[in-house]
Amino acid sequence: MLQPGSSVTIPCPYGNEYDKHRKYWCYHAGGDFNYCDVRAYANTTNDKLVVTESPVQSLFTVTMRDLQDGDTGSYWCGVEINMGADLNEAIFVKVISDPDLSVEKSSVTGQEGGSVSVHCLYSSQHQKEKKQWCRSKDESCYTVGRSKTSQNSSVQLSDDGIRSFTVEMSKLKKSDTGWYWCKSKDLQIPVHLSVTEGKSEYWASNAATNRNIHITVTLVLGLLLILFIVIYKLRKKHNQTKTKESVSSSADHMASPTEDSMMYASLALKNNKSTPPDRHDGVIYSSVLPKKEVRDSQTEDLFT
Repeated sequence: MLQPGSSVTIPCPYGNEYDKHRKYWCYHAGGDFNYCDVRAYANTTNDKLVVTESPVQSLFTVTMRDLQDGDTGSYWCGVEINMGADLNEAIFVKVISDPDLSVEKSSVTGQEGGSVSVHCLYSSQHQKEKKQWCRSKDESCYTVGRSKTSQNSSVQLSDDGIRSFTVEMSKLKKSDTGWYWCKSKDLQIPVHLSVTEGKSEYWASNAATNRNIHITVTLVLGLLLILFIVIYKLRKKHNQTKTKESVSSSADHMASPTEDSMMYASLALKNNKSTPPDRHDGVIYSSVLPKKEVRDSQTEDLFT
């Protein structure tokens, strides 16, 4: 049951063997399914109706917008079957100002590890009726008033006994995503739950990534430092060796001069006759000549 002006999204599941078959949403005032009036096929959108197929989930969804009293009636989820009767599932939609059963939100979103609350509203006629929260996928239900030991402790139901019962789902997992029903006696209202990646997992993942990057950068810098030290030591050793060789070569050069670089001294004793007036007796004079000049001088003496 829905209030005027509200919207509702209805899931229509089918077997995966019908993935390639055409799906549709139809309405009929009563009677046999053969008289159903097709309102829209899958993947159709208009002002009041959206039909979207989700092959991965093996279902198509129907969203009815801006509901009015005239929208009350029986509808069918249909799957065309060639050479045979179509698959169908009946859905009754009732639009009234004060519905017997409704929800505050037909779609809720939570994060992994977090929690969500769903408020299912009912009229006074259903105060004494059994209230349930059921999952469409496996048709499992949680019932108000059941002991915690008999149900999943992460799903808790509480009833104020007047107008609403509340569903609390905690420790959410990605696998909790799907369609659920608020249910009272033979009435049920669909609610879709989406579970997204939690912040803690996001930051934990980022922290791990940053830590790995930091470790990698540290290792690379360490290797570069070691490489620099090795190159520095090798270069220093090479320079020291080169310096020693240079010093040794210079020493050898100084210790063993070449014949051309040697200077020769030609000594001659002068007799007293040629001694200048200011010359002291006993003093010996020498003239230092390069090897070449010495040879030339000796040659001249031969011809003199």
